[in-house]
Amino acid sequence: MNPVSRFFEHAERTPDAPAFVADSVSLTAGALADTVRRTAGRLRIAGVKPGDVVGVATRPELDAVLILALLQLGATSLRATEPIARNYADHIDRIIADDLFRGAGTTPVITIDAQFVEAVSSTVPLAEVADLGTDNIVRIVFSSGTTGVPKGVPFTADYLLARIESAASHWIPREPFMSLLGLDTVTGYQTFMWAMLGGRPYFLPGGAEANSRLIAANGVAAIKTSPARLGDLLAAMPADYPRTLEVIEIAGSLIPTPMVLDCVEKTGVTPTYLYGSTEVGTVTRGLVDITNPNSVGTLVGDIEAGIVTEDGTPVAAGDEGMLRFRKAGMPADYWNNPNPVGHSGFRDGWFYPGDYGTIDSAGRLSLAGRRDDLVNAGGAKFNLMELDQWLQNCGLFLDAASFQFVDKRGSTTVGIAFVTKNAPNPEILIGRLREFLPDLSFGALARVESIPRNQLGKVDRKLLAEKFTPAKGQR
Repeated sequence: MNPVSRFFEHAERTPDAPAFVADSVSLTAGALADTVRRTAGRLRIAGVKPGDVVGVATRPELDAVLILALLQLGATSLRATEPIARNYADHIDRIIADDLFRGAGTTPVITIDAQFVEAVSSTVPLAEVADLGTDNIVRIVFSSGTTGVPKGVPFTADYLLARIESAASHWIPREPFMSLLGLDTVTGYQTFMWAMLGGRPYFLPGGAEANSRLIAANGVAAIKTSPARLGDLLAAMPADYPRTLEVIEIAGSLIPTPMVLDCVEKTGVTPTYLYGSTEVGTVTRGLVDITNPNSVGTLVGDIEAGIVTEDGTPVAAGDEGMLRFRKAGMPADYWNNPNPVGHSGFRDGWFYPGDYGTIDSAGRLSLAGRRDDLVNAGGAKFNLMELDQWLQNCGLFLDAASFQFVDKRGSTTVGIAFVTKNAPNPEILIGRLREFLPDLSFGALARVESIPRNQLGKVDRKLLAEKFTPAKGQR
């Protein structure tokens, strides 16, 4: 069965129920279903057929309609960014985009413009729903791409339903529920489909002030977000903000201690960590503990996880090593894996996210950083995650991040990018940094307007490194 049939069934039973709620526009279930059916009809006229892989690069409110319309047609949807369109051009049949998108190359494009919108309004709604098998891929969700080419995780019809069920069990603890992470993230997509297939309203995230208004106006009880977006939300909350929130979940990266304290003061809620991956889903859940900042909670019930050495040998409880986990029904590899040489993260039925850490006898996971972020610079051995935590908690910066790059001499060194209201005194700054690692030599200390982050709020170290690495001819 095609999962979108559930959405249409709910829309027929409760056509006046709110289905799509944004800061500036709302749609009832009946109005949304009609728009989806008309859009599906127009896309079929434009040549979209079952089994096509279709990239979408439009405004979020249009993305939502197109996700459902493409599912109705039996096509596979994905969020098309320029790197994805470029690296997967041979595997994408067409792209649906507004006229600002420039990354399609030779891939056929259906342009969403005033003419297309007018044509949709006059198109007869498509009643037919494509039949899908459980192993038909309905959506491809991409990793961030901050450490290389973005990699696509295939969601079959069966896996989509399993992930929605897992989400309902592990990270949708209260309703109304809102994800502050958009449709281009795995959390945003699952939240949208959970809402649509369950006859619930989907709250479209926007900027911090818009999110603040949506939460207050709709009595939202639980949110899932990243530390960066939570910080923006807290800053946007007025002093008399209503305390409707009961649960605040954090994913993507560790949360700075000052933000935890600010969150408790303004909302009365201690944030909850949700650690997991796009590939497999939720791995751990637990309240943030500022006395143990690396602890990200306890293993959830439907996941098997362990800590192993580099060669895959399990270690004793509490010993540090590489994290791996697995879950029933998870993919065996990435969609059209761009790095087929060597193991991509999937190996022998396990997924290796690239994180180091420990799991104690009670199933509590503490992270020690990523394998890609291990540093040995000037005799100082550490993980960039450790340095980031110190930078964000030391009180010197509004935001900060560390990264590795190649300097003019061709040597790999460490850089720090930071955001401050006023330019700091270099001597004082360096002196304070020596408190963390006395022997570390920095290749760059740069004040920037903002720290580049991906859609999940993770620091884009690759982008920072590219910014400070000299061109080959300049070394």
